Order: sequence, then C-alpha cells, then structure tokens
Amino acid sequence: MKNILLVCGAGMSTSLLVRKMQEADINHEYHIRCSDTLSAHLLLLETDIFLLAPHIAYMKDEYLHKCLELNIPFLIIDGVDYTKMDGESVLRKTQQELEKYNKENPFQVVLVHSRVGAMSDLIALDMKKKLQSDEKDWQIKSLAIDDFDNQEAHIVLLEPQIGFEKKNVERILHNPFTIVDVPAMSLYASFDGRKMLDYIHQIYDQKLEEKKKELKERIDEKI
Repeated sequence: MKNILLVCGAGMSTSLLVRKMQEADINHEYHIRCSDTLSAHLLLLETDIFLLAPHIAYMKDEYLHKCLELNIPFLIIDGVDYTKMDGESVLRKTQQELEKYNKENPFQVVLVHSRVGAMSDLIALDMKKKLQSDEKDWQIKSLAIDDFDNQEAHIVLLEPQIGFEKKNVERILHNPFTIVDVPAMSLYASFDGRKMLDYIHQIYDQKLEEKKKELKERIDEKI
C-alpha cells in the first residue's frame, strides 16, 4: 500500500480533501493522510509521494529539496481541484505522478565484486533472465569495487569475499535509503538469479524500515 501525504499550513483545510480522496480510492490501494508543515518533516520518512497544498506553494523549495534527497516524488495540488475539494481528480493525478516517477526511477540493483568478478557477473545475468512481471523494469548491473563510486541504487549487494568493504561503501553513498547488504556465500554459490531476486524482496523492505527509523530518531534529536 502506497502512502500519500498532503501538507497544508495547519493541516486542517486538507482533511476534507483527504476524505474525498479516500472515497475515490475504491480499491483501497493507498494510505492517505494530511499534516501541518512542521510534522511533515518527520512524516516524509513514511511517505511515497508528497502533495503540497496550493496556498503554501511558496514553501516548494524547502520541501522539494528534502523530497529529492529522499527520492520521494513531489506534487503541488492543482488549485482548481483544491478549491473544489475534488478528491477523485487529485488521486488520479497523484497516481499519474507515481507512475511517471517509477518509470523514470526504476528499482536499481548493483552487485559489487572484487577485480575478478565472474561470480557476480553470472548471477546478474541469470537475474535478468528470471525477472518476473512486477520486476520487468528493474535495472541490474555488476561492478568491480574499484569502479563503484556513489552509484544510484536501491540496493547494493557485496560479494561475501569483500564483505569487509561494507562500511566504506556506505560512507560514499549520498542516498540515505540505499541498502547495502552482504548475502551468504551459499546464496552466491548457487548461481541462481531467482533466489537472489527473492532474497532482495525478503530483506529490502525490512532494512529500509530500519534505516527510516534511524533517520527519524536523528531528526527527533535535532527538533
């Protein structure tokens, strides 16, 4: 279920629009809520798309910058839709923005290996062959550790032989939500791309939530 966050000055005028959007969400695909501008900073870590009320569009630069840092799509609610409280139209435009964003920012997997990377290269090749329909847009590549330099990725998998490089890789990544993991040697040794894809599904959401929790705690400390 995707999380949609609507933000306005005090979080009051948007509550009616949230209810209208919830009514339009007949398949219950979204968790939709509203927030004031202060609470929005914390809730950003729990949302999949950020919607800003048109009457505070002057705050765009502040929130757009944060959304870009966290890889969250950003949208200013159409003024006419907001005035009419047209939840169906706002939800439709939100869906379109999510689809556009996901198309332009496909899920990216990077397998990192030592200079002799036959194992990762073979697994990456088999992963591409065994992608399922919901993974068809995934981008998968294999890189030597010497060539890895702040790659844009959702998840980075290190060969067990270079697991000791995990901290170094995490330090050079700009995206705080990139997951870095060292799968077991038995998984690599299987050379089974489907097993590796299933492993990514198994760990990604869990580790992403752990990262979000850590970041939220840091923000709480600063407030």
